[in-house]
Amino acid sequence: MPNYNITLLILTMTVGISLIFFSCSGEQSDHSEQGVTPSSITIAEAAYRDLSHMFTVSAEVEPYRKVYVASRIAGLVEEVNYEEGDSVRQGNSMARIDTRQQQIELRRAQVALEETRDEYERAEQLYESDAISRAEYLTARRNFEQAETDVDLLELHIEYGNIRAPVDGIVTARYIEIGNNVSENERVFDIAQNDMFVVRPGVSEMNLTGLQVGQPVAVRLDINSDNSIDGRIRRIFPESDGESRLFTVEVELLPDENTPVLRSGYLARVRFISDERREMITVPSEAVVRRNGETYVFVLSDDEDEVTLQGVEVGIQRDGYAEISTGIEAGQKVAAANLEALEDGAPVRVVGTFRRHGFRN
Repeated sequence: MPNYNITLLILTMTVGISLIFFSCSGEQSDHSEQGVTPSSITIAEAAYRDLSHMFTVSAEVEPYRKVYVASRIAGLVEEVNYEEGDSVRQGNSMARIDTRQQQIELRRAQVALEETRDEYERAEQLYESDAISRAEYLTARRNFEQAETDVDLLELHIEYGNIRAPVDGIVTARYIEIGNNVSENERVFDIAQNDMFVVRPGVSEMNLTGLQVGQPVAVRLDINSDNSIDGRIRRIFPESDGESRLFTVEVELLPDENTPVLRSGYLARVRFISDERREMITVPSEAVVRRNGETYVFVLSDDEDEVTLQGVEVGIQRDGYAEISTGIEAGQKVAAANLEALEDGAPVRVVGTFRRHGFRN
């Protein structure tokens, strides 16, 4: 009897173990038949971004109009009334050239003028009475007119000896001192009109496309880099510079009450937008897959356990992001890595969120 009980116990244990083994084997077989191991992916959210093409160019601030004042006669400088930083009004005497020699010559010419005037008047009377020929009369008249011209020319030279400001403005440079000898048309002063400041950076022909007169731009000064100044494109020069091959784009600065005092020579950095693409729905470029000539993204399910292959229309790609024109909406999540292992309806396991470094967000 005891041997019978032991045999029964051993048989019962053997059957139990067999059932457990076959049960486990059946479960493993069922998992293998039902699906595959989920693919590990990182995800990204479709979001609105600014994909405008922006570029920054540096140039100096300068007055829109700068006038170069030159001496109109040669001579010795005997008086200088202005220097750098002084305000000047149109017509003010900025310097004087010694014109004593011209004044002596003027007095001599005035005497000659009186003599020729008398001769001309006598010749006119004699001609009217037929006492002299017409040729003698015309000679007297030409001598008188020449004497008048000599006087006018000397008076003009004396007037030119007083160098006057041609416009209102600020003296930015003085090139003469008392006692200097200047030649005719020699530059003696620079005057800047500070009612308008501009920046004139050079822009390549590739970046010139898309820029238009009147287009607003943002300008930052190195002395006040935390705040930008409004500006607008005032004109685009029609020809490139012969050496640099760059086109000059003139930007008018539009300061407000918070803008520091602008000075010629400040370094400005102008940010242009040559292709405006604001508020575009975008995904990382890595999230776009191309199959059979079509473009797709893998959209994550609400439970984040599988993906659906979704056809999309892709626009421009810039700064590591692709514009999605149609196909998905902002806020939807897409797979952004390990796309080659995915198919429509594939199970996935989210292991992280895609991060873009080194690009504009």
